[in-house]
Amino acid sequence: MYNVIRLSERLSEKHIIIHSASTNAENILREMVGTLSEELGSEVCEDVATAVFSREKQKSTGIGYGVAVPHARISSVKQLYCVVATSENGIEFKALDGKSVHLFFLIISPDSTVGPHLNIISAISHLVGKNAKICEAFNKAFSPAEFMEILRKEEEKYIG
Repeated sequence: MYNVIRLSERLSEKHIIIHSASTNAENILREMVGTLSEELGSEVCEDVATAVFSREKQKSTGIGYGVAVPHARISSVKQLYCVVATSENGIEFKALDGKSVHLFFLIISPDSTVGPHLNIISAISHLVGKNAKICEAFNKAFSPAEFMEILRKEEEKYIG
């Protein structure tokens, strides 16, 4: 059994974008990376964006069911960051099921950490994978605080 990670403990309200106006994959990813600019600075954010785009070129991180988990590990980042964005209209993201993505979880971590990076991706997959109701609830959230409230309630159901 892997260590249980609560996404709610790794996510800050300032890193939650509700109803993004972005209309394509590049814009949503740039918008999400941009939320980290205060902590990381513009130069590191550009490194993050480059790493995320490079990862997406290898294979889309659209896992299906309206969810994408773009991620990258890079040396210029010293801790794990999680950014979430919702999109009411959905964005074409080359997802496995061919459907638009409405819920994005961006995971950035140091290149020296494999376990925590994989554990948080796994936690996201277990929480939202194939769960249309939770994805719908997240997309109906009107604020980062409401998003976090929904997240904590769902984690309690699955983690306890």
